[in-house]
Amino acid sequence: MLSEVRQAILPLALRQLQSRGDLERAGLLIESLARHWRDNKPFQLLIVSPRRDVQLLRTSLPRFANIDVSVRSESDFFPFYSRFYLLPGWYRQQVVKLHVPARLGFGGYLTLDSDVACVGDFDATTFLDGGRALSRWEPKRHHEWWPNAATAVGVPYDIKAHGLSVTPNILHGKLAAQTLEHFRLGPIDPMSSLGALVLRKIGTIQWTEYSLYTSVAELEGNLFDYHHHWDPCYVHHTQLFSEQSCVWGPDDFERLVKLPNGSDPGGKFIIVQSHARIPLEQVREYCLSFAA
Repeated sequence: MLSEVRQAILPLALRQLQSRGDLERAGLLIESLARHWRDNKPFQLLIVSPRRDVQLLRTSLPRFANIDVSVRSESDFFPFYSRFYLLPGWYRQQVVKLHVPARLGFGGYLTLDSDVACVGDFDATTFLDGGRALSRWEPKRHHEWWPNAATAVGVPYDIKAHGLSVTPNILHGKLAAQTLEHFRLGPIDPMSSLGALVLRKIGTIQWTEYSLYTSVAELEGNLFDYHHHWDPCYVHHTQLFSEQSCVWGPDDFERLVKLPNGSDPGGKFIIVQSHARIPLEQVREYCLSFAA
């Protein structure tokens, strides 16, 4: 059961050639959260970064009274000898979204990336209905990581079923811990087990944090103790994410900015893809154009 969702995890590694863009996008995410968070207690955003980036993030990100931002190093959660550091960057971010909330005992929490923006008002209970999360789902048939994850976990792959979709989404710390513990094989820790899956078939997507999380919870039979079934989530009046207002490329942006200011985005969060290379000030103007 979930009573609130007021915490979020954001893995953030500043790429050397694009560090300013990553910083600005993270700042925009924080600004958008501050604009739309409607609760009498602050929203808690935990940013986890490589040690080299921590000081820059702590001194450069914007601060708002209603958003409690903390920046911590990956080394606070992963010892220097961990196989975590051998994982490719994309997989490292996935592991952070499971391991850190589990380690800190999070309940329900939001997963975020720096190209996500908040465009609709929400509070600690907005994404809950009857003590379960209104999470984001996707058909398993759409991505190769679903059959791969099913094989890794040891559950049947049902092509007609749905699983938790990619960031942004809502997870629970207990199921995150359960996911990682499934891959602890005697003296072999979860990071080593998951890394072996990646190395076994380089060039294919062996797992995502969400496919592992869903598959292990299916195996344990407790997925729907914490998450509503996908059918009501797809049609619920509250939507975590809006596909219709996302920006995946320049053409999307040119079309969407022509819509009336204050129009309903269709969900509380959107993605403005960084690879679209839209100037940050234009992205900011678009994201903050939705009515607060």
